[in-house]
Amino acid sequence: MDIWKEDESSYTLSRLTNEDINLAEKHFNVKLPKAYINLLKQKNGGELHYNALPISLDRWENDNHIIIDHLLGIKENNGIMETDYYVKEWEIKRRNIILLSGDGHEWLALDYDKTEEPKVIFIQTDNERIIEIYSSFDKMLENLYLHEEIEEEMQEDDEGEEVISYTLEEARKLVLSQEKIDVLTGIEAFNNMLYDEEILAEQLDNILRLLKHSDQEIVDEAGIAAWKMIISSYDINKEYLDKLISEFEKSDNQLFKTFLELMGDYIKENGK
Repeated sequence: MDIWKEDESSYTLSRLTNEDINLAEKHFNVKLPKAYINLLKQKNGGELHYNALPISLDRWENDNHIIIDHLLGIKENNGIMETDYYVKEWEIKRRNIILLSGDGHEWLALDYDKTEEPKVIFIQTDNERIIEIYSSFDKMLENLYLHEEIEEEMQEDDEGEEVISYTLEEARKLVLSQEKIDVLTGIEAFNNMLYDEEILAEQLDNILRLLKHSDQEIVDEAGIAAWKMIISSYDINKEYLDKLISEFEKSDNQLFKTFLELMGDYIKENGK
């Protein structure tokens, strides 16, 4: 698996050599994992494309992953060879470790404290918490996945009011939430990203699912979102329109009855 981002970064060191490997293994008096060495032969440290592990540590609400955005390489006085300095600087209590990634407050490390085959641990220096997360480096690699960071940025709407803009990943989580306010927010978040055909198709599926929701406010909002998509001239095929009409016809909602009447005119005008 190619876990590296293509671009080099400040974490990328010059090409790994056998001398670098021997230097590290002699310094730490260990045998480094073969999988780790193989990765560094591709790129001697750098930012990761597959940048997260599915580990929940209850650090915040809905905490369900650990971000590992880079992996350190090996060069004299650089990369993992700075472990001793950072262990002292951040007062890390565990002995016989090699720091692989981190920012000071949190670290990913190989733990050789009680075994020749290192386990992978996660260190939180602020509360002196050390957790074994994988039995081996290979096992950790198997669990790496691409996590798109959730970013919230303030934008202004047409009236100059500040509104939050959500990423696609966050919108997906919101529409699948068990909380009504999250689902309503997720519908609106998707509505702001319909310029992408794949996202448009995903929102159409969301709407069909949410029209069957047990909460009437969510059902109403899904129906309104569908109608807005139709009148905004998005490319909605006849198969989807038929499914939407079927859902509206099942409802006693007066709003949906109005949409049905208007939709008939729309279909005639646009030859759907």
